[in-house]
Amino acid sequence: MTYARFLGLFVVLPIVFLAIRYGRTYTRREMGALGILMLVVYGATMPWDNLAVKWGLWHFRPDLIWGIVVGYLPLEEYLFFGLQTVLVGLWVMVRLRGVSLAPPARTVTSKAAAEPERRLGTREVTP
Repeated sequence: MTYARFLGLFVVLPIVFLAIRYGRTYTRREMGALGILMLVVYGATMPWDNLAVKWGLWHFRPDLIWGIVVGYLPLEEYLFFGLQTVLVGLWVMVRLRGVSLAPPARTVTSKAAAEPERRLGTREVTP
């Protein structure tokens, strides 16, 4: 399987599904955060991957890539960085719908619970 076919089947198709199914629900703020995340991903991954290929830690078979190489990496690898970030970002945004990261509000249910909290280690002595 070529690198491009892998990307198409396992990364682009799920992105298309998420975009069609949930596209109207993504907010501008979420998309902006995803854009910032992509900048971080590219900034962190490009140097590492280029050095890893340069040093021979791994390589790309010429018959499985398009042949467009930037630095030491094929174009498909750069596409993978961004497309995988988009896929995971869109999926996480869908999964977090309706999930509040704020702590639940405290409710007072008894007189004892209504008293102010005491410091750890202090005891109240009753006769």
